[in-house]
Amino acid sequence: MFGLLALVLVVSPPHFHAAPGWHVGSRPAHACPGVPASRCVQASGWASTVRYRDCGDCVPPHRTLAHLPPNGIVIQLTQAEERPDRAGLGKWPPRIRAGQITAGGEGVSNRYGHFETFVRTGHLEHYLFVWFGREHPTRRQLARANAELRTVR
Repeated sequence: MFGLLALVLVVSPPHFHAAPGWHVGSRPAHACPGVPASRCVQASGWASTVRYRDCGDCVPPHRTLAHLPPNGIVIQLTQAEERPDRAGLGKWPPRIRAGQITAGGEGVSNRYGHFETFVRTGHLEHYLFVWFGREHPTRRQLARANAELRTVR
């Protein structure tokens, strides 16, 4: 008699470097909502210039955004391995540019700038959300967000 071999998907939580002025954290890997771990596993991490007040994969992080000053930034990253792959292949980390920022986002005031992307490297999918404390982030905010994204391990 032959048994079925359940392949286990493994994802490490994304870890941001705690540069001065950043609050960072992560959440351990778990099955993606609504599917078994043999189909999808995800783990989340965040970096914020204010204390992070939400769950690791609450999108958008309303409680944290409520405390975000105009010069503030919130970065939220969920990494997943999924069968079959869903995201298209892309470069990681992305470089956020001013022209890619939109106002608000779903369920978020237009006073915030918003960036998101969904890309895959190999079999690892990256769901990235970034909010800025103003609709049009400054060059300094963009530089800080891009620098912090480069620290993710």
